[in-house]
Parts: sequence; C-alpha cells; structure tokens
Amino acid sequence: MEWLKEILKNAGVENVDDLESKISKELPKYFKPAKDFNEVSEKLKTANKEIDTLKETNTNIQTEYDNFKKGSISQADYEAKKKEIEDNSKAEIEKVRLESKIDLAINNAKAKNVKSVKANLDLDKIKLDGDKLLGFDDQIEALKKSDAYLFEIDNAINNGVENNGGNPRKNEGNGLSDDDLDKLSDEEYFALQEKNNK
Repeated sequence: MEWLKEILKNAGVENVDDLESKISKELPKYFKPAKDFNEVSEKLKTANKEIDTLKETNTNIQTEYDNFKKGSISQADYEAKKKEIEDNSKAEIEKVRLESKIDLAINNAKAKNVKSVKANLDLDKIKLDGDKLLGFDDQIEALKKSDAYLFEIDNAINNGVENNGGNPRKNEGNGLSDDDLDKLSDEEYFALQEKNNK
C-alpha cells in the first residue's frame, strides 16, 4: 500500500510504517479490493443476462407448445422447434459467459477502456474452457507491448539515483530552495554548480 504511505508522509504523519501496517490489517474488514468487486459485479451481470435469456427461451417454447396444442404444428415440428430454441438459448448463454470472462480479464489487466482493448483482440481465437480463457493471455500481453497506452501503467515511485528519493536539486544550491534556484541567472546557476562540483 505504497499509495497510502505516500499520502501519510505528505500529510506530515510520523511513524508512517506503523500506521500503514495497522490500517492494512483493519482495511479488509471494511473494504473489498476492486478486483473482488469487479468479479462479483461481472458475475451478477452475467447471471442477469442468463436469466433474461432463459425467460425468453421459456416464452418461445411456450408459444410453440401452444401452437402444437391448437394443432397448428405437428408434434415432430414442435420437438424440432423446441430443440432449436434450447440450442440457441444454450449458445447465447455460453456467449454471455465468454464475453463476461473476457471483460473481467481485460479489466484485471488494468485496461483504461475495456471496449478499446476488446476491439484490438481477435475474439474468435478466445475460447472458454470451464472457467479458463484460452487464447487470451498471449493476445493481451502482445497488446500491452504494442499499445501500452491502452493500459494503466504501474507507476512505481521513482526514488531517484541520489539521496533516497529526496529532491535531486537539494544539494545543488547549498540549502537554497527550488524557488531560489529558479530565480538565479544562468551564469549564477552554473557558477554555483562549478562550486559544488569542486
């Protein structure tokens, strides 16, 4: 939780590591990580789409059954239509599950925009095997290399080469602030640099 340490340090809090440790222990009791939330949210969306598909399937089968009872179609036609409706329903549910898994995987890959990343994938090459996506990982890694701007960059804090992350200009002016250094003319600045390098 480096982001929290940074906030606490910027706020002037002392014993940042100790406080961050205590917060880290308590935080999971009250908050769920975004990844867990996204997973549950995606499962709920998938379940709702599946319910809608099943309701539509049931309605279509009932309509065909009513036609059969009225004598409009034969039993063989009814059985064929029922099988076709059920097969279409099953295919639709599989499609919903696959799209949901792809969206969740793209989200977990830290995409800035799921639709933009999805548009750059060859979806025909991605298959669902149980809960595992086949053909996804290679494509997403290649996309991260070729179009990195589509993804959140893990901005590790740059501590700099010198003075453990402090202000690299700190040692330039023998105690002068950044504002004071900025006010120096070029000649004064370079003279100060020469003096510091001796």
